[in-house]
Amino acid sequence: MGINESNLIKDLKKGKNEAFELIVKEYGNKVYNLIVKMISDREDARDLTQDVFIRVYNNIDFFRGESSFYTWIYSIAVNCSKDYWRKKKEYFSLDNIREISDGENKTESTAETNELRAIIFAEIYKLDTNHREAVILRDIMGFSYSEISEILGVSQGTVKSRISRGRYKLRSCLQSLNVYEGGNKDGS
Repeated sequence: MGINESNLIKDLKKGKNEAFELIVKEYGNKVYNLIVKMISDREDARDLTQDVFIRVYNNIDFFRGESSFYTWIYSIAVNCSKDYWRKKKEYFSLDNIREISDGENKTESTAETNELRAIIFAEIYKLDTNHREAVILRDIMGFSYSEISEILGVSQGTVKSRISRGRYKLRSCLQSLNVYEGGNKDGS
């Protein structure tokens, strides 16, 4: 971050709108991208992204600095995504997932790659919440085990277990669809 984060947090705690605008500018796209991968609906992800920043603004006094500010915001985003899943107990359509995974080029090989990506995302969204969020945070978003542990508020051992089990379940589903043929024991 190119700005002094601790001063920004202090300014936000004082209610300075400029600080809030800088936070949204700095983290808005990152939060949106995480949420869209967690829930597979771009329109709802926009709404949830706004909800995340409203929660950040309303709860800034509860930020204790025990984790990075970035991690704290991401944990709010994950919790908003969990709330969304609880409220919307239906399976996401393959069309929504194709929209998420479609690239800009529409060549035949890109179309095949996008179709495979859509199938993988569809299977990820079938995982239970704990496994889904761990797999997305690690394998799609690229967070470290330590970061995921902070975001989810669980131990690193729990994170590793959830990722391993999530990958195993995902691999089994993809094998049954004849989409996946190999890999090592941990599903990677």
